[in-house]
Amino acid sequence: MNNRQEFLNGFFKSISNCNYALLKFIYGSIDAIPETSDIDLLIKSEDINRIIDRIREGSNIEWVHFYKKSFVTFVNISFKDGSYLEIDLIHRFDRKGIIYLDAKEILNHTEETSEGIFITSIKHMFEYVVLFYIINGANIPDRYVQYFASLSVETRREIFGYICFKYKLHLNVLDELFSCSGKEPKKMIEGIKLQPINKNLSRILNTLRYSTDVVRDLIHNRGIIITFSGVDGAGKSTVLEIVRQNLQMNYRQRVVVLRHRPSLLPILSSVKYGKKNAERRTTENLPRQGKNNNSISSFFRFMYYYIDYLLGQFYIYFKYTLRGYTVLYDRYYFDFIIDSKRSNIVLPKSFVRLFYYFLFKPDVNIFLYATPEIILSRKHEMSLADIKTLTAEYRQLFEDLNKSGNKQKYLVINNEILSDTLDIVMKQCISVAL
Repeated sequence: MNNRQEFLNGFFKSISNCNYALLKFIYGSIDAIPETSDIDLLIKSEDINRIIDRIREGSNIEWVHFYKKSFVTFVNISFKDGSYLEIDLIHRFDRKGIIYLDAKEILNHTEETSEGIFITSIKHMFEYVVLFYIINGANIPDRYVQYFASLSVETRREIFGYICFKYKLHLNVLDELFSCSGKEPKKMIEGIKLQPINKNLSRILNTLRYSTDVVRDLIHNRGIIITFSGVDGAGKSTVLEIVRQNLQMNYRQRVVVLRHRPSLLPILSSVKYGKKNAERRTTENLPRQGKNNNSISSFFRFMYYYIDYLLGQFYIYFKYTLRGYTVLYDRYYFDFIIDSKRSNIVLPKSFVRLFYYFLFKPDVNIFLYATPEIILSRKHEMSLADIKTLTAEYRQLFEDLNKSGNKQKYLVINNEILSDTLDIVMKQCISVAL
């Protein structure tokens, strides 16, 4: 049993005197809940502080973050053994200012499991799952479809009667509600919008609360940008891919990976070779192997790519950062500073570095290095001298930037033991992202 499971067992015992309902619970026991699943808990608004206190008192917690909106409090918990848990403390069923369920009714009809956990009744669970996904424009996930299909005929008949009567539907089978594009699901939503709680003055109040939540999200729920740099063979791509998977699967982050720059403008060589071939040739370029030695053409080539960074950063900001994405860069502007010749640019490093001042600074910047012997064992294309020179110049750049006094982080990590590297990188990423 890991720290997460221990916490959950103790947590539910500690709130046994509260009126709550565990939502979307389709597992046989608390210990059977997948590591990648969140806990959705319906509670009374007056119990929020008491439940938050119970969470803080939990054992083996590394850190806990709380983020409140008008209808829910999001709780992110990281445990000492590296496990992770998200709990959504919901006290009003609200989606974009539309109240779609009566929380009081559901809390008054909970059922108790053999473990002493209070869950929603089966008809309310079905209702909540269907409404939650179709209001969000999504089909019902297979795990819920399979769970409801496994119920007895009598139970499905009970759900069928409840749903058809409440929403005045003309269903043949419950499965008609599992697609958000279906006629009957849309009819459910239209009926909800016509309820008194979503009309007239109530509608105005709901809209105001929703608008406040949107502003709060823009201020407090922005995404972050993380860059990975390293000499070819230092293990940069491997670490980036594992970090991406961890952020998506274990921490439920929305992640996008970008290569080198925003790419608002195409690669210059795409005119000659086509987009796909130009991208392939660029990724195959080795450090210090550019053939261009002309300062004038280097300047115009640099300015072309710099404009991509300058304009593209606003594109990335509005498309991803403001919407809460985590952006991972596989290489970044630092390559232009240290090894611009790789991009057929021959300009003084001090000149190229000067322009970094005008760019948005990524939140976390990671430079990975290893001994020349390890790098040569992974890739044979580079010389020992080039490995030593590039590593020293990258390290010096990151150390200088780290002394700038800004809140951004510039980390230099020896990537000889992958598990140690990932431990450092994930702690830094999560501390900034959550």
